[in-house]
Amino acid sequence: MPRKKTGMPFEVHPGPQKDDKGDALLYAAPLSGMKRTLAELEGFFADKYSLRKGEMTRVFEAFMDAAPRWMAEGYKIETPMGIFSAKIKLKRNETSPDNVKHDDVELEGIDCRFSKNFEKALKRNIGSNGFRYVRKAQSSLILNNIQHLEEALQKSLKANHGYTTVASFAAYSGLTEHSARKQLNRWCYGDNPKLQSSRISHALIYTEV
Repeated sequence: MPRKKTGMPFEVHPGPQKDDKGDALLYAAPLSGMKRTLAELEGFFADKYSLRKGEMTRVFEAFMDAAPRWMAEGYKIETPMGIFSAKIKLKRNETSPDNVKHDDVELEGIDCRFSKNFEKALKRNIGSNGFRYVRKAQSSLILNNIQHLEEALQKSLKANHGYTTVASFAAYSGLTEHSARKQLNRWCYGDNPKLQSSRISHALIYTEV
């Protein structure tokens, strides 16, 4: 069967549950290393939606300031993506409401229930392409394949409009993020460096020299 080239890339791992024979049951997860940063979102929104760079950062900063304030007052925050609310719990097991005092409760985290429209949008984008099983090769074998690394770099640069990140290069090359970072940094040094690194906001990017 020819290797599938489209669809969401995923990998499988042994999970905690076992079958009748005692073998670990596998679970599927999106391919590790596939990550987009806020800086990349800024660039995408600027190109596709003509938003000025920095607008999304300011929106997220404002949300991070306002939402926790309202959640601390007990409100749920409803957005197009989903509903955010504080997740609290009792500090100890209790059966009688009369025994519960103000300081018997603590914050457990933040609860997020994604909206149906957000889930539908994801399903729509997955569409008929479905999923693509990626069997990761050992990093040492990949690092010895210079042609593959060069091709992966060019694909990543093209996909990101002239720059790459550790996560993006890892995804295209099949390397772990640790190995991808080391390879990108190797290309930044030497007598004839291929890449140069710089920071945009909190993101480290690599561009061709």
